[in-house]
Amino acid sequence: MKESRIKRIEHCCEEVKQAVRQVHTEGLYPSEAAISRLLAKLGCFRDKKVRATFWAARREICLEP
Repeated sequence: MKESRIKRIEHCCEEVKQAVRQVHTEGLYPSEAAISRLLAKLGCFRDKKVRATFWAARREICLEP
């Protein structure tokens, strides 16, 4: 069970990274709401690692200090 949870979180993290890049290249602001609409699973942002990945992806495109 623990292994499947880790895989699910890693998958969510990859989805978040791709969604942030996609929304940004479309010229839109990559807010948490905009990104969560693009994710396959609801509730991905409940996990701290996924949320940290979201903020890191935003930093990569220079939206966060």
